Amino acid sequence: MKSVYFLFFFYYLQFSFAQSYSESSLKRAALEIINNSKLCVLSTISIDGKISSRLMDPHIPGSDFVVYLVTNPISRKVSEISKNRNATLLFQNQNGYVSIEGEISLVPETNIKDDYWKKEWTPFYNDRNRALILKVNPITIEVIDLDKNIEGNPTNWSTPKIKF
Repeated sequence: MKSVYFLFFFYYLQFSFAQSYSESSLKRAALEIINNSKLCVLSTISIDGKISSRLMDPHIPGSDFVVYLVTNPISRKVSEISKNRNATLLFQNQNGYVSIEGEISLVPETNIKDDYWKKEWTPFYNDRNRALILKVNPITIEVIDLDKNIEGNPTNWSTPKIKF
């Protein structure tokens, strides 16, 4: 009998604290946080299997959440991406964060470079031909935004997630 009460209580807690957010509200909150973030952290997997993170200046995505970045084609991150295309981008503001897990690809096409080039990148890349565009296609996005009451699950802290 005690186990029945326990199960009832457990399910009551789960439903009482259950949070559901619409995909559109999560996307709106995510875009707002991303737009308020000047920089993001790009994490890749190093050649020896460790996490490798660095600050990046992203081209802010649209509603598809595809993010473009620029780098030196002979950088360490390019060799890491060549071996393992999994990457995570982390954006943060004072109210929360957005984590985009995705597959990253190297984009050498000049027309893509022209379409997504940010003037802020120019001082670092006087010659665009010596720059490489990175494209992050999202697989999942996690969002926390305290201003909008988008929070993790109080029991297991799992974050609201959008799958693409």
